[in-house]
Amino acid sequence: MIIERILHRFSGWIESVAGVALIAVMILSGSDVVGRTFGHPIPGAYELISFAGGIVLGFAIPASVIGKVHVIVDIILQKLPEAPKSVLHVISRLMGAGFMFALGYALVKMAGKFRATGDYTAVLQLPFYPVTYAMGGAFVIAGLILIFESVHRGGSNG
Repeated sequence: MIIERILHRFSGWIESVAGVALIAVMILSGSDVVGRTFGHPIPGAYELISFAGGIVLGFAIPASVIGKVHVIVDIILQKLPEAPKSVLHVISRLMGAGFMFALGYALVKMAGKFRATGDYTAVLQLPFYPVTYAMGGAFVIAGLILIFESVHRGGSNG
């Protein structure tokens, strides 16, 4: 299905952005620690690390869903026949999608409030809303992936 392929490609792209953000966090954090040791901290390091951390968290979620690297407790499922197992798989995917959509909606709504009120960081005066919108969008993408996997695979565990 073309929409699922688009979601998977986009997920791969934002996962790469998350990786770059994680590297940036490590470099900035290390540089700030060294700078503080010599009495020269990096102004706004905390703000930048917080924003990058939000990007890392949000942008890694869709790839985690695709790669199935999330936690699955299947002790009971192992003992069930294939039909109930498939039904429970679809139900759990749909519940996960609902959760992702709810988180995405809440973050997009919060971003709208940040934008309307003009909330900015204290030191660098960076707006909160772009990162919040980006995180919300990533959670919506994860929800869409869960929906398409449930529908397209018909509940198969693969």
